[in-house]
Amino acid sequence: MTENMKSARSGKIGKIFRLARQELGMSKVEVSKAAYMNIKYINAIESGDYSVFPSEVFARAYFIKYQDFLSIECEFPPLFENNNRKDKIIKKSIAKINPSLIPIFKVAAGAIVLIIVAAVFINISFSKEIKNNDPLSAKETYSNNELDKIGDAINFDNLIETPANIIEEKPSISISNKLVFSFFDECWVEIYSYDELIVNKLFKYGDSFEVEINKPFKIVVGNATALEASYNGNSIDFITNANRLNVSTVMFDND
Repeated sequence: MTENMKSARSGKIGKIFRLARQELGMSKVEVSKAAYMNIKYINAIESGDYSVFPSEVFARAYFIKYQDFLSIECEFPPLFENNNRKDKIIKKSIAKINPSLIPIFKVAAGAIVLIIVAAVFINISFSKEIKNNDPLSAKETYSNNELDKIGDAINFDNLIETPANIIEEKPSISISNKLVFSFFDECWVEIYSYDELIVNKLFKYGDSFEVEINKPFKIVVGNATALEASYNGNSIDFITNANRLNVSTVMFDND
């Protein structure tokens, strides 16, 4: 988000976080490593400016994560309420389809269907023409004597065996150490390798993501019900260990 999302209330809440961290005698860098949080999100919460967060779900998840780490309780600042209302107004203001245009759409749809049917018919006719000219279909179109002559010029056995040999020698695709994600809704993902953050991204409906990674590593996801994932072809269960905010952490050790 590019707009400034800060208020007097969020600033006061940020001060509570900052004082709690200082009472623990920890710097922001130390908290970032201990809590597995990006330091820019720590700065955002302590300063009260939430414009760095891509969505309210993302901001709430990190707010609770930092709050639990500091063992404090604060109310999440209502900075996103104005944005939510703005989105509703925009959706309501979108013009509906003029009923007078519906017949035009129907005619256009009918024309598209006719074009598709014609294309399929042409494709079938073209395929038949190719098949009739194919030497491999000679057994159906030529007499026995003609087949003997064609057989002398064309070795049918070789024509059939050669593709089979190619298929047998085709190497199989390895899925070793491959992490694969598919998303059904908005979801943020963090991936840590040896405690180092290597992936930090917000995904949307229909997105997919793949990465090759060796153990040990850790995955943290927000909105655990919004994705499916697998590692080395084995499904990953994010839902069982998800907390009340639907945030889930899964560890992959060397064993």
